[in-house]
Amino acid sequence: MERSVIIGGQAGEGIKEAANLLAKVLVNLGYSAFTYHDYPSLIRGGHNFSQVRFSNEPVAAPVEKADYIVALDERSVKEHLKNAKESTVWIVDEAVSSVEGIKLPLRKLAKGVMRSSAILGALLKAFRIERSAGEAVIEQLPQPEENKQVFNKSYDLAPEVEEIVEVEGIKGTYISGSEATALGAVDGGLNVYIAYPMTPASPVLHYLAAHKREFGIKVVQPENEIGVINMVLGAAYAGGRAMTGTSGGGFALMTETLSLAGMSETPVVIYEAQRGAPSTGVPTYTEQADLLFALFAGHGDFQRIVVAPSSARECYLLTREALNLAWKFQVPVIILTSKNVAESFFTEPIERERVVEEPKLWNGEGTYKRYTITEDGISPLAFPGTKGAVVKSNSYEHDEVGITTERPEVIRAMKEKRERKRQTIYNYFKDRSDTVTVGGDTNSNRVLVTWGENWGVCCEVGEELGYKAVKPNYLEPFPAERLKQELQGAREIIAVELSITGQFEKLLKLNGIEATRRFRKYDTRPIFKEELTRFLRGER
Repeated sequence: MERSVIIGGQAGEGIKEAANLLAKVLVNLGYSAFTYHDYPSLIRGGHNFSQVRFSNEPVAAPVEKADYIVALDERSVKEHLKNAKESTVWIVDEAVSSVEGIKLPLRKLAKGVMRSSAILGALLKAFRIERSAGEAVIEQLPQPEENKQVFNKSYDLAPEVEEIVEVEGIKGTYISGSEATALGAVDGGLNVYIAYPMTPASPVLHYLAAHKREFGIKVVQPENEIGVINMVLGAAYAGGRAMTGTSGGGFALMTETLSLAGMSETPVVIYEAQRGAPSTGVPTYTEQADLLFALFAGHGDFQRIVVAPSSARECYLLTREALNLAWKFQVPVIILTSKNVAESFFTEPIERERVVEEPKLWNGEGTYKRYTITEDGISPLAFPGTKGAVVKSNSYEHDEVGITTERPEVIRAMKEKRERKRQTIYNYFKDRSDTVTVGGDTNSNRVLVTWGENWGVCCEVGEELGYKAVKPNYLEPFPAERLKQELQGAREIIAVELSITGQFEKLLKLNGIEATRRFRKYDTRPIFKEELTRFLRGER
């Protein structure tokens, strides 16, 4: 059983909250819920909508058509006529006259964000779900008693449509990619999160700031992204596990200091949530056009690691690992995601566990040399205040102690040391099976190869139409050999991405992988299940 619900109205009317409340009720009943939020860069007015898709089977992608559409105004009806089926049930505010359906005084029952409770009441009654299930999630709201009154009035007024029963289905946590990223950072040993707000990375900053005392961390918002990244480096130099978050424009401002992290071998973690670009672009929508920028940003040769989560669970696991990788190898690590991973909500099992690996530390013997030449390229760490150690960090090329040098033989030795680190990192990943994930119809010789937020839709459509889905979880070092193993014998390789220039396909080509076809979407919206289906069936 599967249903999709679209809720539409103006910014400030509790549209997003209504969707999340509904999804929480459904998850409590055993369903898998996937929620996609669509909103313009407005605080009030305009048109917002959210889609809750739920099933007793796992779901992780948006769809075009809805079984239920809730419209608080005429514009919402106009915007979503294209999403209606013949059987779609419309639940609209009583002032809406352009469509037939269930009419309720949704706007009269409450003002502003509290309309979320009115929407929830109408939908739960339509689904014949006990009102106690709604009251349980409303308890989590800031004004629970007032919200319960609104909810119950709406519940009493709404008619029943069908019965959504409790199922022995999906057991998981309803969580966004942003919340999972924050929790992964904390469980990877985060000490301080330093960031300047930028959509769609801001929810991580907000979540960590709201819970900083619970997590025992510091959260700082400096004046801009240049200040941010330099403070992150300073915190790491002092021994603190530090991380920042931003989107493409903010990351652009950080790139000079990214090179400083490479030269000074300072462990930093940068969370980069992509949005519509270039420039200001489309701040509240999605794209995958920062891929090559993240891989090659900064001047000069230096190693980085880039991870690419596709879901909330992967956000948790890969962010936790990112903190440890940065300190294990003393390199910058970039967590590259996008709006529809960061801000969508998933139903997935997330078992929290604190995993903090100790980095290579100085043993206190002899003279401390920050950049000691080693066989694996990784030098022992010490921090200011360590007894017997003078800790020098240098942006200029330097010798083992950290003293500036221009001597060619020293420069060559230090570059070769850092290059050995690159090889050490490559060797660490090369035999790991988890660098690539496989889904869909795993026995098919027709393959959808993708990355990031497209994973859920590729797996679902692939399973239904007989396509194998394959994605890399790490973009640097790129798991080319592992990917080629999964593509061996494929008669068709289709590259699926959100980039008009095909940045992911270019990365595949750089690593000796040629796509035979390509699906590129670049209107800053996610790939809906029906449109990928039409493409694969040759209907577009």
